[in-house]
Amino acid sequence: MNWQAIPLGIRRYIMFSVIGGVSFITVIISPAWANLMHFSLVDVGWIFSVTFAIQAILSYILGKRFENASPNVALSIGRVSFALGNLLFAIATRLWIFVVAQLLFSFLDVLYPSLVMYERAILVPKYREKLYWLLFVVNDLTKAVVYFSFVFLLSPKLSGIRFYQVIFVSVGVANLVYALAFMKFLPRVEKGTQLHAEQVYRPAHRKIFFLLMLHQYLSYSSFGFASFLIISYYLMNVFKLGAASPILFEALFSVSVALSTLWRPKLRTPPHLNFVVGIICVTISLLLMCVFNVYIFFGAHLIMGVGFVLWFPAKEMLKMDMGPKELGRWEGFFQGLNIFTRIFTPVLSTMVATGIGYVYDFFIAACLTFTSFLVAIPAIKWYGKSFYGK
Repeated sequence: MNWQAIPLGIRRYIMFSVIGGVSFITVIISPAWANLMHFSLVDVGWIFSVTFAIQAILSYILGKRFENASPNVALSIGRVSFALGNLLFAIATRLWIFVVAQLLFSFLDVLYPSLVMYERAILVPKYREKLYWLLFVVNDLTKAVVYFSFVFLLSPKLSGIRFYQVIFVSVGVANLVYALAFMKFLPRVEKGTQLHAEQVYRPAHRKIFFLLMLHQYLSYSSFGFASFLIISYYLMNVFKLGAASPILFEALFSVSVALSTLWRPKLRTPPHLNFVVGIICVTISLLLMCVFNVYIFFGAHLIMGVGFVLWFPAKEMLKMDMGPKELGRWEGFFQGLNIFTRIFTPVLSTMVATGIGYVYDFFIAACLTFTSFLVAIPAIKWYGKSFYGK
C-alpha cells in the first residue's frame, strides 16, 4: 500500500501524529527535570503515584462514556491538557507546580481508549498492521531527527535547565495545534462504537479477548518498572551522563524503528507471528538492560525498537479484529486497572532502585513482559485459526 493509495484523512492523521510522537520527549525529560530541580527520587515517585491514583479514578468513571462520545472531542481535550502541563513544567521550579503540571500532563493517558476507538474507526482493517507500522516509522524518523538535533545542536548552547524549558514550551505550543487539528482537519468519528465500513466483525469469545487485554495490561505494567523515571536517574546518577542522555537513549529507539524501513516491508508473516517475535525481542532487550554496561544499555534500546515494530502493530490489529463493538468499556477498564497499578509502581520501583539496585527494576520488567506473552498464547492461537486457518 503506497502513500498515494492511503485515503487523504488517514494521511493527515499520520502527519499530525508526528506532533504526538515528538512530544514523547517531555515524558522522557520530566523525571530528569525533577532531578535537575533536586527533587529526590522517592519524592518524585510519590508524585507520580498520586497522579496515577487520580487517573485511575477518572478512567473508571469515564469507562462507558468513551463509547458514546466523539473520540475527536476527547482527544482534543487531552491534547490541550497535555499542552498546559508542558507549559507549566517550564516554570515548575517548586514542587507544588511540578505536581499540578504532572496532573495536567498525564490526563492524556485517561483518554487512551478514545485513541484506540478513533483508530479502529478510521484505519482500513486489512491494512491496519501496515498502517500502524507506517505510523511508527513516520513518527520515529521525525523523532530521531528532532532528538538528535536537540542533543547535538541545542543542548551544547543552553544549560540543562534552559534546554528543558525550550523543549517544554515548544511541545506545549505544538500540542495546542494538534488539539485544533482533531476538531478541524482530521477525520471525524461521531461515537466510540463506530466501526470502519470494511470491518469484518468476528469477535472472539469473551475469555479469549480478556486474555489478550490481560496481556496488554501486564506488558504495559512492566514498563512502569523500566520507566523513564528510573532510566533518567540511572543514566544521570549512576552512569554520570548529562541532561541530554535520556533523549539520546530514546533517539536510538527511534533510529531502530526508522531502520525497519529496510526490512519490515519484506516480511510476509501474519500478525500473530509478528506478535510473538516482537514480544520476545522486548523481553530480551529488558534483560540486556540488567547488564551494568552503558554501551549494552543503549544497545538494548535498539533491540527494543525492533520488538516494538513487530509487537505493537500486531497487538493493535489482533485487538481490533477480535474485540467487541463495546471496546471502549474494555479499554476503559483495563486502562483504569493499568493506571491503578501505576499508583504503586513509581514508589515500588524507586524503592527497588535505591534499596537493591536499578537493574532489578529492569529484571522485574522483563519477567512481567514474558509473563504477558504466556498469558496471550490462547488469544494468539485463536487468531491464527480464525483468520489464517492455522
